[in-house]
Amino acid sequence: MKQLAWMVVLGLVACASEPKPEAAPASARLGKTSAPDPTPLANYDIPSGRCGMILWTKDSGRVTPIFRSIDTVQASMIIEGDTVPLLLASQDGDLRYGMRAQQVFTPADPEKHSTVVETKLEWGQAFPGGIYINRGSLKLTAPDGWQRILPVAGIAGCKA
Repeated sequence: MKQLAWMVVLGLVACASEPKPEAAPASARLGKTSAPDPTPLANYDIPSGRCGMILWTKDSGRVTPIFRSIDTVQASMIIEGDTVPLLLASQDGDLRYGMRAQQVFTPADPEKHSTVVETKLEWGQAFPGGIYINRGSLKLTAPDGWQRILPVAGIAGCKA
């Protein structure tokens, strides 16, 4: 018991004796943030009167939108630099704002693109008119069986 008491006292002394870093000026603090820049999402809007979701990944620390799904059965994804139209083939899991947690999409034009896209999402905190997608994955399966899995985050919601 005495040994435990000394360890607690030594821990408190060590914490109390640590020098405090000087606070940076307000201008320096405001300029540095780890929040993603929403500018690249501007062209990935959800149409008025519709629900949908936008998924993004990070590329060299920047947000890169790669997937958009609308509450009909339409979606699009940037695959190898091309915008590929997709159609919803199946869905399962919790429903949020017209979107399910698991969805499988096939190419709208299989002669041009043949990659199958599967989403697996974890819903996060709600906000007015939508919900955050804390984390998820996009699995792309090529016709030859090769797969790529991309980590994603995003939003789902409805636009007035």
